[in-house]
Amino acid sequence: MSWNTEITATNQTLHSATCSDNTELAIKSSVLACADYAFTLFNESVEDDSMYCLFEWNQEEQSLVVLVTDDTKQKEGKHLVKVTLTAFEASPEETQAEMVKYWLRDHLTTCLAFFQYSLVAGFSTGDRTKLELL
Repeated sequence: MSWNTEITATNQTLHSATCSDNTELAIKSSVLACADYAFTLFNESVEDDSMYCLFEWNQEEQSLVVLVTDDTKQKEGKHLVKVTLTAFEASPEETQAEMVKYWLRDHLTTCLAFFQYSLVAGFSTGDRTKLELL
């Protein structure tokens, strides 16, 4: 994936990419690439008070953001990694959020880069107070 980098108004670094492919394999690969890329930036995002690795799905934008936060889920780490899926269509039986959550949960079970850090993985659909643990 080709990552674009910009500094946000909150002085964080946003790394973003877009997947315009509509195959499930390509979309899944993009989601997992987003997670893996975020994990490579943990050394600069994880601080002493970091607790969560959040995976935030935005249905309207069809995007996933991966970030690190403290226990209040308010203080965010230095890096945000975002992938936008412009052609993602879920089947009638399963929503996009459910698919993304499943792929991430499955990926995290064997992801050594994630296990190097003592973070709790959580998934949200826009409301961090309703965090679902992965």
